[in-house]
Amino acid sequence: MFRSRLVLISTIGSLLVLGACDAHTPSSLPATAISEPQTAGAQSDTPPATETVLHSFGGPDGAGPPAGVIADGKGGFFGATIFGGTRGNGTVFQIKPKGDGTYTETVLYSITGGSDGYRPVGGVAMDAHGALYVSPLGGGNAGCFAGCGTVEKLTPGPKGYTETTIYRFNPSPDANQPVGTPVVDSSGAIYGVAQSGGLTGNGAVFELAPSKSGYTESVIYSLPGGAGGYAPQSGLSIDAHGNIYGEATSGGLQNRRCSGGCGVIFELERSGSTFTPLTIYRFDGADGDYPDAPVTPDSATGVIYGTTQYGGVWVDGVVFALVPSHGTYSETVIHAVPKGVQSGVFMSPMLLTKSGTLYGTTFLGGGGCSGIGCGEIFRVTKSGTGYTYGIVYRFANPLNGADTENTTLIQDAQGAIYGTTRSGGTQTGCYDGGPGGALGCGVVFKLTNI
Repeated sequence: MFRSRLVLISTIGSLLVLGACDAHTPSSLPATAISEPQTAGAQSDTPPATETVLHSFGGPDGAGPPAGVIADGKGGFFGATIFGGTRGNGTVFQIKPKGDGTYTETVLYSITGGSDGYRPVGGVAMDAHGALYVSPLGGGNAGCFAGCGTVEKLTPGPKGYTETTIYRFNPSPDANQPVGTPVVDSSGAIYGVAQSGGLTGNGAVFELAPSKSGYTESVIYSLPGGAGGYAPQSGLSIDAHGNIYGEATSGGLQNRRCSGGCGVIFELERSGSTFTPLTIYRFDGADGDYPDAPVTPDSATGVIYGTTQYGGVWVDGVVFALVPSHGTYSETVIHAVPKGVQSGVFMSPMLLTKSGTLYGTTFLGGGGCSGIGCGEIFRVTKSGTGYTYGIVYRFANPLNGADTENTTLIQDAQGAIYGTTRSGGTQTGCYDGGPGGALGCGVVFKLTNI
């Protein structure tokens, strides 16, 4: 079985918000605040955590899980794959503990393709009733390259899950080609972001509002392009007040370091049933470039944490914090990759734990995979007035997983961390163009002793 890395309009990033804490941001209109780049945080290596592979995908049961898993509250997990299943268009899966320390995987739905969509590049979301939502990038209605995409719902019942395509996107001015994982608010409304479409064709944020007769879709924000950003490539974050946060990989400030713009972070501030769009930060290259993962808001402080693929002193990516003050945000670079240090690329959202520690992943780095590195798990902790950055696990053997490209991390009550790798694993019949040509259909992993 051959799997190629999926690219439709531009390089597909990803998506997701699991593990991000809620936040409240200032209600006044924030002006964009640009600060000078900060010194990179101190770096320390810590003893490696212990990894356990809970499931190694094989193709028919799914392949290429891009965006982590969500917990079902019973010790099991749900997720999605980009490829695999009965038609090769991706799956929605569940893994359950067997009681002997091992897990069994079940494909809840093999995505059919065509009008029902194909290739979800994000994960799954769950509502208060246990229904699951996934948003395939392609398929659905025509008029967009490879289809405009869909949103699918899996409703649990006595005999399993019933799939319904609740929305098929259309060409502009509708949103189209959704990226990332949908998010669901307390009312059951579904939100997501599309890399294309909207009034300007630069991408859009959409809402699916539930009713007795189904769902009504509306575009609640069309990215303006230019200084306002364009081409979002990852999912959204939503806080306890219903405010929504997203990123655009391009647009914003333009300079010699990033001629197409260094990217922006935006907020949709909720007031009742309406949203006010705010560009809360524009990167300038030295302080970050190409934000390609959902941000993580902190409800206790209002600080917004995130990563960029590029930028920093040596153009190798940064971990940043946006600190609110009197209606504006200023940026602190928590960690910038030092020159000459083999490291991965920041492409995933970060998990903020109750203790205030941040965990995240890098694509590449960490050794193995023909020297390119199979990926790393890092930790950021407060240290006096600054931060300490350290590696807690290196994926050095692709048989244990490779390419933590877009995974979201979640943590259980005992402190163990869970996620996915898109490639690697013991079932080597898949090839994803992964790190160093790593084979494998991907894994679900657990880290302990962190």
